[in-house]
Amino acid sequence: MATSNCWKCKAEIDEHARAMGRCGSCGAPVSRVPRANETSAGGHGEVSRTAPTLALEDAGSDTVHDRTGASVHDLIEAMRASGEQTRGEQKTRMDAGRDGNPLITSVVGPQAGATQRKEGVATVVGGLRRYKGGGFVTADGVDVEEGTGGIELPYTKDDVRMRIGAYDILRELGRGGMGVVFLAYSLKLCRQVAVKMMTSGRFASEAEIVRFQNEAMLAARLEHPHIVPVYDSGEHDGNLYFVMGFVEGTGFGVIIDAQATAKKAGERAEFHLERGLKILAKSARALDFAHRRGIVHRDVKPDNIIVDAHDEPHVTDFGIAKNVQREISITKPGAIVGTPTYMAPEQANNIADRIGPAADVYSLGATLYHLATGRAPFEGPTALAILIAVLQKLPDPPKGVAKKTLGRDLPEDLETIILKAMEKRASDRYESARAFAEDLESYLADKPVSARPVGAGERLKKLLRRNRAAFAMAMVAVVTLVFMAVGFGTVLAFNLSRTSDTLWAQDEQSGRDQAATLERAIVANMVEGRADIVRSLVDKLRKDPKVTKIEVVRTDKTLAYIDDATRAAIGQRLIDPEVRRLISAKNPGFDKQIAMLESVAFANIDASVAVDAPTFQYDDAKWRELLKQREAVAEVVDIDGVPHLTVLKPIPNGPTCQFCHGPVVESAADANPYANMYGPKNPDPENRTRAVLVVHRSQADVKAKIADNTRDTLLIGGGTTLGFLAVLFLAIKLFGVRLRPQRYG
Repeated sequence: MATSNCWKCKAEIDEHARAMGRCGSCGAPVSRVPRANETSAGGHGEVSRTAPTLALEDAGSDTVHDRTGASVHDLIEAMRASGEQTRGEQKTRMDAGRDGNPLITSVVGPQAGATQRKEGVATVVGGLRRYKGGGFVTADGVDVEEGTGGIELPYTKDDVRMRIGAYDILRELGRGGMGVVFLAYSLKLCRQVAVKMMTSGRFASEAEIVRFQNEAMLAARLEHPHIVPVYDSGEHDGNLYFVMGFVEGTGFGVIIDAQATAKKAGERAEFHLERGLKILAKSARALDFAHRRGIVHRDVKPDNIIVDAHDEPHVTDFGIAKNVQREISITKPGAIVGTPTYMAPEQANNIADRIGPAADVYSLGATLYHLATGRAPFEGPTALAILIAVLQKLPDPPKGVAKKTLGRDLPEDLETIILKAMEKRASDRYESARAFAEDLESYLADKPVSARPVGAGERLKKLLRRNRAAFAMAMVAVVTLVFMAVGFGTVLAFNLSRTSDTLWAQDEQSGRDQAATLERAIVANMVEGRADIVRSLVDKLRKDPKVTKIEVVRTDKTLAYIDDATRAAIGQRLIDPEVRRLISAKNPGFDKQIAMLESVAFANIDASVAVDAPTFQYDDAKWRELLKQREAVAEVVDIDGVPHLTVLKPIPNGPTCQFCHGPVVESAADANPYANMYGPKNPDPENRTRAVLVVHRSQADVKAKIADNTRDTLLIGGGTTLGFLAVLFLAIKLFGVRLRPQRYG
């Protein structure tokens, strides 16, 4: 077999490369030797491979950025005017899927002119095309060396990179995940077209073939001025291709980017916003046209909306579209298709049975969000991160984002339209793409829009619904914590209360013990005749701030050991001979203590400074009851903002004390002049109580101990609770406790 050169890299094509169908140097497709069960596809519309409708995991996309505007009817009329005639009966071939629906339709018609060969040179009688600079080719793409007349082509033969059927390939327009798009010229219709060809050739999987055919089939069914049309399809050297309109323009993303550029240049960016809104409204109506024919695009985004020179949009790339009416899908369970940034939640959640026209409405809303704010609604370092954000988060408020990125005060109506279209639940969005378009048109015309802002109550419901799993987990944790808090708290409260009561009781008992000890010390010194020592001790205890405050109060509520009233009364009693005789009769040995009292104690007391005794502030009724009961009383009083335990301990007028303080009056017959030695208002006329010892004990230390105990107990209880919750969380993680996820759609 003769060798030839690769059309792309000009390397020599040997028999092995021709058998493989690819250039050995650059991998470009080349003419391949047909296999025994395969038909070489060089002619128009011959499809040598058919494939059933299968699933597809590859969600890549290709974009065509150009198109002319003539209709097929206009082209046929032009062909007739140029002398071409269609003769004979056209034959139609269809590749059928498993369900019997046609996937690819191509027409094979009679040649425009009869081709003859003379001495190895092809000549054509009619229907020729003439290149600029010389050279002829038939309408079916057969090169001829001799000919006359013909329609002149707007390019030279050297401009042709390769020929696919009846299409001259002029240049590459772009590449995608599974195909390459060329600018081509139709030799039959004499117009520019775009040819999309699979690059994987005979190595393509069945799923890739189905997706490629699906795009051609679905787009061919949609004859709409804002949807890129498909004219033809076929196979060339083992590579499937289809022919579509050539849209000369740019992607919608250029309009979005133009706003930021205008802002930097100090120009009016609102022009681009209004322009973009009009384009999106027309695109939405085009998608509604597809939806009403049972086709969902599933990959609406700025790159798939091509804007021509007249600002007319053209929706393209139906490669992952879904035929809702016939349930033709090119994805299998588990495969997620689309562009995450503009993908609807039900699409990101891979709920195939819920992906319908509302998914395209969401994508339109996401595209509008990008246009209005200058930023995509969701961004992230990876596609997975974006998908998670689409499922779990609400987009940032458009008004705030627009102000930050573009310095634009976004109108409330436009923000409402965006948020309405981007609702997480499909049922909460616009009922159709047409309704979305009508609201955009109403906004542009300064008319009321149908969408309304979401209230606070609805936002809360959506928050709970959107975070159902987290909310359920939180509820489980809260309920568990409440039960633990109630049970554990009851135990803690009981323990704390018991501990506090114990500390208070211990402090009270300590106060009573201290008062009893001081009472014994006072009585012991008084019995020994050393009243001066008692007076000095009490005086020191009053002045020492480190020692608990102590008072000795006479029964008439005046403080003792300050003035000389007691010394005078006792001195007056002891000079009575009858008293002396009584003391000698009852206790002969007590004369020694009396002598010590008169010679030493009285001298020391007389040498001290005496002042008027203040009155002890205490309720009269409670004081009389205290003297009557003659039992110690403990109570808490506030002194300078600090709680103090006050113990009032009556000192009884015992037998020995009665020598100096007078006898106890048992009855009226026993009355004696010394019974009321402290005055006629003495509340103890029976003379049973010598004085009352008052001890004040600060309870600041007790309160501190109780606070420390409470804190420690709560820390232990809180730590135990947190430990239990941690164990619960680990159990959920380790043993796979699952919560039902939110199903959007």
